Amino acid sequence: MVVDFILIAGMSLLFLLTVFLLKSRSSFSKKLLSVFFINSIFFLLYYYAYLHRSRYLGGIAVTFGNGAGFLLGPVLLFYIRSLIWPAKKIIKPLLKHLVPYYVFWVFISLPIGLAMIFGLFVDYHKGYMQFADYINLVENAYFLAYIWLSYKLVQTIREASGQIYSNIEKSKLEWISYLILGLFAIVILDSIFSIYELIFPPISWNIGTVIAFAFVLLYFFLGYTGMFQANILLPDFLLTANEEKFTVGPTTQISETTRPIRQLDVFTEEEIEKLKLQLHEILTKKKLYLNDSLSLSELAEELDISDKKLSELLNQHLNTNFYNLINEYRVKEVKQKIENGDNQKFTLLSLAYDCGFQSKTSFNRVFKQKTGMSPSKYKELVSR
Repeated sequence: MVVDFILIAGMSLLFLLTVFLLKSRSSFSKKLLSVFFINSIFFLLYYYAYLHRSRYLGGIAVTFGNGAGFLLGPVLLFYIRSLIWPAKKIIKPLLKHLVPYYVFWVFISLPIGLAMIFGLFVDYHKGYMQFADYINLVENAYFLAYIWLSYKLVQTIREASGQIYSNIEKSKLEWISYLILGLFAIVILDSIFSIYELIFPPISWNIGTVIAFAFVLLYFFLGYTGMFQANILLPDFLLTANEEKFTVGPTTQISETTRPIRQLDVFTEEEIEKLKLQLHEILTKKKLYLNDSLSLSELAEELDISDKKLSELLNQHLNTNFYNLINEYRVKEVKQKIENGDNQKFTLLSLAYDCGFQSKTSFNRVFKQKTGMSPSKYKELVSR
């Protein structure tokens, strides 16, 4: 009864999440996210059918829910890409990456589903069952490859976000990181179960039910957050740079003759030093870093240069990025307030907000990164 309730509740809530995403005039990224929920509905339906010995429901579930690794792997990667790039740059590449899923559906999912519903391809079904665990391991390996690519993409987005945002928490990529970690754990667990079934005699209950419950817990935990994930706005020149990371192989050599000319290459050393000084004066006198939503473009306007030139100045001539530069000034401001005794009137978190930090977590992390100690430890040392 408990298992039955969990399966029904899981399918119902996943169905509601899917309807919400599809009915709310959602963006293309939200439609891709709904693929995870729809696939899981069929995944849970299979175990519900197994529990109630319904070959019809089981056949439907297998037809549309089997081969999840071949489907969800590419969808995960392109869902993350869709947060940056428009749909027209996503659809065709995604369809190409789904070719293994199409093949799997035609030669595995469809005939097995027909075998369960109508009694067709019975021998084919029996033959498949002998190799099902091996096929599942191949599918999981394929899924893991895309999980790794998705992880690398998230890291790249974080790095690029640091070029233009003073608070990269804006992108709210934490939940995607948890999604990737959760999917990785589930795939590894499922692989362990497949290896177990290859070595040891089958057990009386369907061990895959554990995986079904894991999917339910993961999607319930992260599904609501994912519905409100905003697109990540990055300038065109950073979008191009990110695209090249996925089109140029790690061993590709770019010669000096083919390397694009940087905009500041035409500036003299004196002009670059003047820009550095102007940047420091603007940040010191106007204290723009106190604005928690300060962006690269806003600071570039103050300097009367393009955001691309400012990004190049930070990266090539100051060996930093926008996120690190602004947070250095914010940490200095917090330290100055602590040394002036402001922490006696206000809490450390209040000082952090006043200095441009958006959350306690980011404040503690950045402060320790810049000073080597926590804010409370620094306050304790100053108070002695």
